[in-house]
Amino acid sequence: MKKVFWIVIGVLALAIGACGQAATPEAIPTVSLDGGQPSSNAQSGSGDSVSAAAVVVPKSEARLSFTSVGRVTSVNVQVGDVVEAGQILVELDTAILEAKVKEAEANLAYAETALKYLIRVTGCRGEGCTPSQKHIEVAENDVARAQALVDSAKAVLESQSNLTAPFDGVVVSVDISPAETVTPGQVVIVMGDLSRYRIETTDLSERDINKVKIGQDAVVFIEALDNEFNGRVINIDLISSTLGGDVVYKVTIELDEQPDGLLWGMSADVEFFGD
Repeated sequence: MKKVFWIVIGVLALAIGACGQAATPEAIPTVSLDGGQPSSNAQSGSGDSVSAAAVVVPKSEARLSFTSVGRVTSVNVQVGDVVEAGQILVELDTAILEAKVKEAEANLAYAETALKYLIRVTGCRGEGCTPSQKHIEVAENDVARAQALVDSAKAVLESQSNLTAPFDGVVVSVDISPAETVTPGQVVIVMGDLSRYRIETTDLSERDINKVKIGQDAVVFIEALDNEFNGRVINIDLISSTLGGDVVYKVTIELDEQPDGLLWGMSADVEFFGD
């Protein structure tokens, strides 16, 4: 009986020891896949280098609008058209503007007639007949003001009746049709000089901007082309903007060569290297 008791005690001791070992998990080693680098787009790179997200932009771009309300009579371009500087893109009905010019010209003619009359009757005698030199000066000022109004009305007619291309380029967007009414500031034409593209950063922090200089070398990775290209800094904005509450500065990079397939708006990553 005692022998059986000690056998049971021994079996229980072995079971308790096994449970204690199973309760202690074996440590599993971890492997870092990102090399410990920060995950944000704009960050300080190795050494003196700085990196930032960027976008492909044309050499020049313009978002064109009228400065007054008007009815469109003609749209002379389509998306993809190549245009020259000064070419008329959109025309407005000029009836109201022309009427304002005629009104200003009529007021000018009246002021000139009044001045001529005062000068002609200068030699007459009697109370209320002879105008003083002061009256003549007032009339001359009226003529000058009327002339200025004529010049202004003609300038408005010339500048606001037509929308012209500010430079040689390509029309990339047309958001107006004949018979529609435009309002001041409404963008109706977007065009760009697509003969050469540049790279503009979008999130370069104020903490890193002092590490970037004009003429500095940069390497640009174009995501859509899956390739890197060399370039250099050609401009740094003198005023900041904000991105998600952070202060950022736009830096422009000129590529050494223009790769095939590069398009406006493509995403890019830029790394600036120190001297």
